[in-house]
Amino acid sequence: MNLKQLEAFRAVMITGSVTAGAEMLHVSQPGVSRLIADLERAVSFKLFVREKGRLYPTSEGSAFYTEIEKTFLGLDRLVRVASEIKEMRRGYLRIAGMPSVSLALLPGIIDQFSRKHEDLKLTFETHVSLRIVDSIATQDFDVGVAQMNLDQKGIQVAHSYKMNCVCVAPFGHRFGELECVKPADLKGEPFIALSQNTLIAVQIDRVMENHGLQQNIRFQTQPSLVACSLVSKGLGVALVDPLTADFFGDQQIITRPFTPQIPFSFRIIRPAHAINSLATDSFINQAIDIFDEHPSIQDN
Repeated sequence: MNLKQLEAFRAVMITGSVTAGAEMLHVSQPGVSRLIADLERAVSFKLFVREKGRLYPTSEGSAFYTEIEKTFLGLDRLVRVASEIKEMRRGYLRIAGMPSVSLALLPGIIDQFSRKHEDLKLTFETHVSLRIVDSIATQDFDVGVAQMNLDQKGIQVAHSYKMNCVCVAPFGHRFGELECVKPADLKGEPFIALSQNTLIAVQIDRVMENHGLQQNIRFQTQPSLVACSLVSKGLGVALVDPLTADFFGDQQIITRPFTPQIPFSFRIIRPAHAINSLATDSFINQAIDIFDEHPSIQDN
C-alpha cells in the first residue's frame, strides 16, 4: 500500500468514476485502474463493484474511504501548518536587549518585523547584559543584544558592533560651547558615574587616571538611562553611550563627543546549540541591516 494508490482510490470516490478520478489526478485512466487494483490486492478486499456499467463502492470500500479521508484531512492541515511556518505566520520569538538598545532601536526593529509577520508571537524583555548572556546560553531567549567582551560557551555571535561614548551635560551647560569634551574639561564638574561593575566605568577610570584627574563623583547609578535622567535635572555630567543620549534629545540634555574615545561594544547573540528558526534568522538579518545604517554604530 502506498500514497499513490490511496490518492487514486480517494479520487474515484470523490468524483464517482475512474475517468473523472484520472482527470482530477492528471494521470491516465488505465493508470488509475491499475493503482486501485494494486490497492485491492494490498488490502485483500474489493473496493468497488461494477453494475450495469457503473462503479459502486463496496461496504468495505466505503468504510476504508472514511478512514482515508480523515488521514488526508490531517495531511491537508499539515500542509497548511508547514506553509504558515515557512511564511512565519506561526511561531514564537523571544528577544532580550540591554537598556541602551531597548529605548528606541530594538522597538523600531520589532515594529518593522512584526508588521511583516503579524501572526508571529513575540516576547521582548530588557535586562542587564550579564543576565541576557546567561539567558541566551540556557536558551531562555532566541535573540539577545548585549555587551559581551569574551566568547562564552553556549553563545553564537551573529554580529559585533561598537560605538563611542559621549559626554552629556544639563541643558544650558558650558559644554554647549565646546565641539568636543576632553578629560581636563571634567575637572571639578559634579560627575554622575556608572556602576563600577560595568566595563564603561572601568574604561572611564583608566582614562582619568592616565590624565592625572580625580573624578568628582556625586552620584553612581546604572544604567545610562538613569544617568541621563539625573543629568537632565542638572545634577551633574556623565559619559554614556550615544543611543541613550539620543533618546533624551537636545531639548533635555547637551551631548558632545568625548576624546580620547571610550568604546561601547555590544553583540547580537543567539544560543549556540539551538536549531535555527526562520523567524530568528529573519529578525537577526533585519537587526543587522538597521544597525549598519545607524550613524553612531560601527562594525567591531
